[in-house]
Order: sequence, then C-alpha cells, then structure tokens
Amino acid sequence: MIKKEALKNLLTPIYLKQPFQLKNFYLWLTLSLFLILRLIWSAYFPMANDEVYYWDWSRHIQLSYIDAPPFVSWISYLGGLLFQGSFGARFFLPFLHLFSSIFILLSSKTIAEINQKNFTNENALCALILFQLAPVFNLEGIILLPDASLLFAISGALYFILKAFLISNKNQTSLSIKYGFFFGIFLGIAALSKYHALPIAVGFFLASLILRGVRNSFHDFSFWFVTAIAAVVVSSPVFIWNYLNNYASFHFQSQHGFSGFSFHYKPFLKYIFGTIFYLLPWFFIPLFYFSIKGILKKSYYKSINLLTTIPFLILFTIILSSALGKQALPHWTMPGFLLLIPSFVLIWNPLTGKNRSTWIRLFKVTLFLSVVIPSILCFPKFNLLLIKGYTFVKGNADDLFQAYAWIDLQKQLLNQENIEIKSAPYYETIESQNCTNQYQIASLKWYWAAQLAFHFENKPRVYNFDFVNTSFYSWRDKLYDLANCKFIIIGSRDHYNKNDILKIMNIEETKEFNISPYNGENIIFIRGTMKDKFTLKEIYDNKIKEVKY
Repeated sequence: MIKKEALKNLLTPIYLKQPFQLKNFYLWLTLSLFLILRLIWSAYFPMANDEVYYWDWSRHIQLSYIDAPPFVSWISYLGGLLFQGSFGARFFLPFLHLFSSIFILLSSKTIAEINQKNFTNENALCALILFQLAPVFNLEGIILLPDASLLFAISGALYFILKAFLISNKNQTSLSIKYGFFFGIFLGIAALSKYHALPIAVGFFLASLILRGVRNSFHDFSFWFVTAIAAVVVSSPVFIWNYLNNYASFHFQSQHGFSGFSFHYKPFLKYIFGTIFYLLPWFFIPLFYFSIKGILKKSYYKSINLLTTIPFLILFTIILSSALGKQALPHWTMPGFLLLIPSFVLIWNPLTGKNRSTWIRLFKVTLFLSVVIPSILCFPKFNLLLIKGYTFVKGNADDLFQAYAWIDLQKQLLNQENIEIKSAPYYETIESQNCTNQYQIASLKWYWAAQLAFHFENKPRVYNFDFVNTSFYSWRDKLYDLANCKFIIIGSRDHYNKNDILKIMNIEETKEFNISPYNGENIIFIRGTMKDKFTLKEIYDNKIKEVKY
C-alpha cells in the first residue's frame, strides 16, 4: 500500500526535488524492467545488415579487423557460447547498456557534488529518460554494433575522471593515480570498440588542461602517464593487428574522414536531419543548445561541465565537417551527445518547470516510439501483416527487403524458383571436405554474404566474391584456396559484374529472377566451378593490391 501511494506521488514536485539515493527502489525497478525488455528484443528483433556482419566476425576471432576494432565480435562470440541465433549474438548488449546507465547516473551525481549542488530525483529521472528512451541510445542497447561497448566505455571513463577531479578538489591534491588507472582501462575499452575513442580522449585531455591549468597539469603527470599505459595495454590488440597487416584498418578508417573530400550539401543535410531524428527534436535541440550556450560563457571555462562538452564538440565538429563532402552516419556523433547528459540534466527541469505538462506529453510520445514500436516489431505475425499491407498499398515490398527478405529466403528460393541450396555447417570448410562434390555458397556483397550466412540452414560459411571493395571477407577468404571447387553464387543483380566472375569461375548456369513480394529486387543465381589455383592466386594478389580502402 505504501509503495502504491509512493508511485502515485512519484511525479509530484515534492518527491522530484528530494535528494536522489542510489538505492532508490524505482531506479532499480526501471533498470530491471528495461533489461528484461531488451533481452526479449535481442531474441526477436530482426537482425540488420551490420549486425550479421559483426556476428560473422565472431566466428573468426581476431585481434582486430579491417572495418573496426574487435570488441563487438568478442562479445558476440561470448554470447554465442551461451545461446544460439540473435539472442546469443546480442546477449551481452543489454547488460552493457545497464552498466552505462549506472555510470551516467554516477557521473551526474559526481558533477553535482563538485558543484556543491543537490542531485535530485528529477535529475536522476531525466538522465534515465534520455538514455533509456531516446531512440538511438535505446536501440544501441540491443543492436549489435561497436557503439554499445563504446557508450559503456566512455560513460565509465567519464565517471572515473570526474571522480578524480572530485577527490582532487576536496583534498587540494593532484589527480589520483588510482582513478587514472581505471580511466585508462575504460579508454582502452573504448579504443577496442570504435576509433571515435581518439577524439573523445583528446577532448578529455584538453578539458582537463583548461580546468587544471598548466601548473597543476604538470603535477598531474603521474595520472596521465598511468592513464596512457593502461589505455595502450588494453587496446594493444588493435595496434598489434594493424602492425601485422600493414596498418590496413587505420588506412580504411582514414577514408571516412576528409580523403577525397568534395563539397556536397545533400550528405550534410542527411546527417543533420538524421541526427535530429535519432535523438528526437525535443531532445536534440536542448542538448545542442546547452553545449553551445555554455561554451560561449567565459565563466564556463572554469566549470566541470567542460569534461562533457569539449569531447562532444570535438567529435561533432569532425563528423559535421566530414559530412559536408562525404557520407556521415547520424549515429557517429551519438557518443558525444551521451557525454552531455550528466551535465545537462542538472540544469534541465522538465518535470518541475513551467512547461511540465508539455514535457510529460512528449515523454509519453517518446515511450511509445522507443518501447511500443520495437516490441511490436518482435512479433513475426505483425511483420508478416506489415509486409502484406505494404504490398497492398504500393504493389511490392521492395523497401522492406533489407529488413525481412533474408529470414525465409532459402525457403522462398525453393518454393518460387525451384532452387534448392544445401548449406553445410560453418566449420565444414573447404579444407575438411572434397569441394568438387559439395557446392559452396558465395555472394557478391558483404551484407549479402553475412545475411545468407546467418539465415540459411546450418549457418554456413558464405564467401564474398567482391574483389574491389574492402571488407572482413577480403582477409578471411583467400581466393586461391577455392581452386576447382563448385560454387553457387546468390546475390543482387546490381552487384554483379560478369567479367569479374568469368575471370575466377567457369560458369555453368546463370538465372535472374525476383522473389515475391520484393519484385523490384533483381536476384542473380550462378552455378559453376572455380578455376585453377595459379589463376586464382594471380587474380587475388592483384585485386588485394588494388582494393579500395
């Protein structure tokens, strides 16, 4: 009865203005409910192209990869040891999101302590709303991307550097080596997750240099030395792999920056509107305004908020500038917006301010968008109804191909085109069988190879016959190992270059068709035998030299 009464009064100004306690019942209830919900989503939410690609990495564990650092594949591998399918691949992501939530709350509380202010229930609730309900942060708790572990790492790093500042201010000492060690570990995990860790780490250092001044920063040498050592040791697999592979990943990532830069306004507008959509306008505008307004104040350069704002501005500026001439994805800047949350919620009072009723309505809309819609998409019957409805209105479901076609593609190939593809388990590789008798499977693009591998029976090894664009498969699959093997290629007609395939294969059969209701997606089916080892090795060596980073 007491709990029911407390729940009824949860949003009253009196309760919201009370000091927040970490043992708060409603905090752990909310976190537990969202953890359970995300575990359910992990099992049933459709797997996107990038997700199955990273999942395929986890079946070939390395120190690092051409596209990104290795942490995403490691956690997918560990999850796969416990459970099958998408649930195993994503299993640890909801837990990383849970710990990220806790670090965000602790960081907010620490900033309040440094500023000698109360950290209230409203502050805590606002932090939870932003991190649990903003669409991009919400879904990064289940989508198998490097961002999940990056958010965990930078939220932990933020907490430990803030803790170092808190102790230093209280005791009038240099920054503690102990917190420098943990700060470095989390920066190392960030570097194992995504290369965004570098501008964020630089932002932390610059903000600290401004806040501490040159003299105090000199006395903080031990803190930064320990931080650097810990970060380098933890992230060393990335450096070792790059050293052994001619720094291929560093070259590849450099192409996402300003290489080949040419001004175009369309990528820039897509990036801006995408960022607004990912965060929702009513979250994006206050967060962005907060960062700009603060940095324009002279007094702000003595504020602990610099530790959250400077990393955000550096990351945002780099990606925004890149978007003026190249494609930049909206979620690339989201780690920076995450760092703003602990500072922002301390001055944001949506539940006790004059616009309280408006914000409550917006929170309800956000709850629907971020909880109800993903939950509905977990039901196969709803997805089937969605496909049928889309087909009825438009005449086809081409726009839904990337989300749904893979799930029963193998079955539909048999039912609609009488094409039977037998897929052997992944570890029954070329080396362990006579490949002149058993057809292997290949495709023409990285995401086709990954999706077929994930959704075909037995989750087979699917080769990628794209010898122009760099991907993980360029390193995994040596073309000359496939000499004289029989292959079936299934892929998009848009990715098919007949001359390239004729160089590596003697084609026996070619067929083009569509799978209903995806009538606009032209699929090509090729059956043939690979050429001799000498020919394939010459082609592979030449292609690997010309590969596009």
